[in-house]
Amino acid sequence: MWKLLKAAMIPLRVAAVIAFAYLGYVFVARHTSTEQFEAHQKRAEEALDPEQQLKQAKFDATYGGTALKILQFFARDGVITEGQETVVCYGVVNAKSVAIDPPIGKVYPAVNNCIGVQPAHDQEYKLTATGNDGQTLSAKFTVQVKADVGSLPRITQFAVVKHSKDAGKDYFTVAFKFENASSVRIDPEAFSPLEDSAPFGQIIVAPETTTTYTLTVTNKKGRTAQKKLTVEVPKG
Repeated sequence: MWKLLKAAMIPLRVAAVIAFAYLGYVFVARHTSTEQFEAHQKRAEEALDPEQQLKQAKFDATYGGTALKILQFFARDGVITEGQETVVCYGVVNAKSVAIDPPIGKVYPAVNNCIGVQPAHDQEYKLTATGNDGQTLSAKFTVQVKADVGSLPRITQFAVVKHSKDAGKDYFTVAFKFENASSVRIDPEAFSPLEDSAPFGQIIVAPETTTTYTLTVTNKKGRTAQKKLTVEVPKG
């Protein structure tokens, strides 16, 4: 009986040895695999030249983590001409909401988004980004709008075209012409300011002494042009 039991235990011992050996192999294999992976990753990092390492560090600093960041906020054109369009671009990470003042259309959290704008005058734009924790960040810039030279108001004539004398008093006929404007005024006041005026006209002035008049014309966008005229009153 004992011989039979002893004989039956031999296969069990062999199986246990095999199982133990297998477990040891799996442990060593996994450990070796982890070491090989870490060594490979380290070699890959060391293989990066300094410039690549700097780029990687900048990328991690910009996009890594959970902190709220404004990546960019700018206009394609810092200076435009009246009537010209440009685009405002922004980018944020880890933002819950985004707002631009003055409003320029539909904005939302995005790494890169651009929206067309057409400011009528110098315009400051401000971006405010809000994180999930309620923290806010802001950035701003200004788009400068310069006048279209071809559409600026111009005075093409402001001169005395006739001088007469009546009962000892001097009378002067002053003619004026202008372009690209609609509002006209003369100082000292020779007539009430005119709105939507024709681009030319004549007035009669009778100053007691030599006087300098200033003609001002203004267009719908508030651009102005001025010209001075000195009317000399003869002595005696």
